[in-house]
Amino acid sequence: MSTSPRQMAGSAAELGEAAVTLAMSRRFLWTSVIVGSLVAMAVGYEIATRDIVVGSRDGQWVYGYIAPLSAPALGAALVAIAVCCALLAASDVALFRAQWTQVLLWMLVALAVQALLRALTPFSLQQIFVSDGANSFYGVTRHYFASTVLRDFGRLRATFPLHAQSNMPGKLMLVYALKTLSRRPDVLPWLVVVVSNLGGVLMYLFVRDLFDDKRAALFASILYFFVPGKMFFFPLLNTVTPVVVLACACLVSGWLRTTRAAYALALGIAAYALVFFEPSGLVMGLLLAILVGRAAWGGRVPIRSLLWHGGLVALGFAASYAILYSSAGFDLADAFRRVSVAAVEFNSDAGRPYSIWVRANLREFLVGIGACQAVLVCAALVDGLRAQDVSSRSSRRTASIVCLGLLAVLAVTDLSGINRGEVTRLWIFLACFFQIPAAYVCARLESRTALALVLSVTLLEGALGTATIGFVSP
Repeated sequence: MSTSPRQMAGSAAELGEAAVTLAMSRRFLWTSVIVGSLVAMAVGYEIATRDIVVGSRDGQWVYGYIAPLSAPALGAALVAIAVCCALLAASDVALFRAQWTQVLLWMLVALAVQALLRALTPFSLQQIFVSDGANSFYGVTRHYFASTVLRDFGRLRATFPLHAQSNMPGKLMLVYALKTLSRRPDVLPWLVVVVSNLGGVLMYLFVRDLFDDKRAALFASILYFFVPGKMFFFPLLNTVTPVVVLACACLVSGWLRTTRAAYALALGIAAYALVFFEPSGLVMGLLLAILVGRAAWGGRVPIRSLLWHGGLVALGFAASYAILYSSAGFDLADAFRRVSVAAVEFNSDAGRPYSIWVRANLREFLVGIGACQAVLVCAALVDGLRAQDVSSRSSRRTASIVCLGLLAVLAVTDLSGINRGEVTRLWIFLACFFQIPAAYVCARLESRTALALVLSVTLLEGALGTATIGFVSP
């Protein structure tokens, strides 16, 4: 069948309009990357000049400055930026083109960069890890057997130092597990850092499934390694919480991809592990529920399978509960109740009013995720909402849904009032997920230069904050 001149003209017009729309979108995203980088540099300058307050003086909690800006801090930042940008440039080398090779290589480089930047603090990782004031989990493991902690958690918890007392026993169990690999206090904190970095692999898997885009997945994995909040608080066990949350996210994305019952059952077990380790991470279930609801609404997941496999999730959770209760005498519900009551009492005793922290938490959180990333969340959301393609498979629409989901999680977490201050540490898991929109923007631009800009200002902010602010003291 021949094509009429009118049809050809119409097709050409549509192609021309699409090209103009694409050019406008790229221009908007590039502008956002540049603006975000400038904002991050401004935040870095305020940190360097001690003009930014991380926390709230009115709310009676501030992370104080412990050292002035120094040449070694700037030098370490420049070295870290140079190393990371060189590795980005080397991704064209045939040896490094395989995605998994790049992820593993970035894990190794990240460990070296993290060691370089953490050396800027006046305290070693070992000093922080063994301190009952900064990280009381190690001290508890020296005095009790793991079986005793689980069996008598309700009675012993009140005798623990503050951090171990205010947490579920999962973090203690992780330290017990790591001590089977090494009992040396100078090695254990680095094992924590390595476990935290394993989240980069899970981030790659989750984002790859989310966008069906290996470039976005790799970029998200890279940004995960250098989240400022993580850098500030190594080797505290809050830096491991993202690994547990991402494990749950990967199981959800795997189930959405295959609708296999095994994923649903494993998700129930992982959900138990998350409550056991850090219950606040459950708030990420809102984002995952939005992704599942979108798939069900679009017909990708049969409602019957959703209901049946939802039962399997509950079964996996209940089975984990029963096994640990019968074998170790640990009652998850009782432990959760005790820790929740303690959290409420802490806010009251510390005099941290709700109204102040609803605002102050958000300002502090921006430091933890990286100022540039905060700008790019808005950019990815706007770009997605402006998309002409309304297909459920459109990556731009997916990006807007992810951004809306993350903002909803942030709002719910903040308005709940559970955490009043210290959210740079307590919301590290959420800060890691906020790297996804930034990775999406850089991948959509198909530009390692864009990622290099985001990564550079993130490393600068991380280095300046680590060197000058006392986020962790033994």
